[in-house]
Amino acid sequence: MIKDLWQKYKNSELTAVTLLNSVGIVVRLVTALFSAKILALFVGASGMAYMGNLRNMLTAMEAFTSFGFANGIVQYVASHREDKTHIERFINVLLRFMLSVLLVVSLLFVVFRNQLDSYLFEGTFSMPSLFLFIAFAFPLQVLNGILIAFLTGLEQFKKVIYLNIIGNISGLGITIYFVYTQGIKGALLAMVISPVILFFISLIWVKKELKLKWQSFDFNLIKPLFSYAVMALFSAVVNPLCLLWIRKLLMQHTGVELAGIWEGIQRISGIYMLFITTLAFTYFLPKLAKTNIYQEKKTIIRLYLKGVLPLFALGLLLVYLTRSWIIPLILDDSFSPMIDLMQWQLIGDFIKGAILIYGLLFYTERLVWPYLICETLFFSCYYGFTYLLIPALKVEAATLGYTFAYIIYSCVLVVYFSWYFSRLESKHNQT
Repeated sequence: MIKDLWQKYKNSELTAVTLLNSVGIVVRLVTALFSAKILALFVGASGMAYMGNLRNMLTAMEAFTSFGFANGIVQYVASHREDKTHIERFINVLLRFMLSVLLVVSLLFVVFRNQLDSYLFEGTFSMPSLFLFIAFAFPLQVLNGILIAFLTGLEQFKKVIYLNIIGNISGLGITIYFVYTQGIKGALLAMVISPVILFFISLIWVKKELKLKWQSFDFNLIKPLFSYAVMALFSAVVNPLCLLWIRKLLMQHTGVELAGIWEGIQRISGIYMLFITTLAFTYFLPKLAKTNIYQEKKTIIRLYLKGVLPLFALGLLLVYLTRSWIIPLILDDSFSPMIDLMQWQLIGDFIKGAILIYGLLFYTERLVWPYLICETLFFSCYYGFTYLLIPALKVEAATLGYTFAYIIYSCVLVVYFSWYFSRLESKHNQT
């Protein structure tokens, strides 16, 4: 019996994807270790804070420019996977639409480069020429995300993970070179260059699956994406902006150095969260998108909660137990205040990982208004708790506010989807 269960687990598609994803996370950990160490030595906590400002701005701009189409593309492609001709027409029309939008955005980067430079770097240093390079590189970054969404919808799980691995390794090499030669300005430039390399790789792989050619424009082909875009765009824009506002709040009340400590927490959190977020969006989102059968959705959710979440919990426990060793190793001794702050971040991240599968249902079920209400609740709680707690708790207010916000958010999601599935089950029984 046990042997049969082991063979079933060993030969399952989820196991293969999970193992490859784990390899990708190990590569991410190793490259992040070297990258963060170099940044800590050559850039420092204050430099990391300004890098965080640029990262959040680019993330928000990417989400806004791409209309948050990524998850919608995955859903659309997965549900039309059997009709390859339709998908090819869809991608060609979509790329034409995106190129016209990206041209306008690039011009905006050029025109407002001085204002962006002043807002993000607050006069500490000036680098308006960076935004001229962003005007060229940013469209390729956005297109890379769209191409990866197509690969995910086609269930090319391994290729998507390989792209992450290649991106991590090439990103490390670029970061080492530019940080060593140009310091903080080189670190900012390296952040922009890495996605450009991935674009050309993802383009080659997509062209092997689909024919890319110039076709007559038919807006009706991409019109269904806008129902997904409202949800994805809201979260993808508001999330980095919320982090930017919290970071600026910390800078005002605690100083740039402690804001950099919080940024260090975000970097480490981003590393281990990749394990569960990559697996959820790469493997489980297409699976949920393919089926309209209620019982099959419940089976996929159970598979996530029983097969993925326990492994994630063990990983978080390991991070907690070794945090006093990991933090100086990844960063340096100046980031030691993170040791006493990590527990709240870890608790919040576990709750986030646990309810991530329910967050995917917002997209697959097209629950626009419930999604917007829940996301508004979370971001309001996150910023609100941080704002209220910061006079007494300083930088700890941000991590504690993060955890409190996810506790409230998770309770709302559990109640809502319990009602939602019970309603679906009732309708199913009536028919």
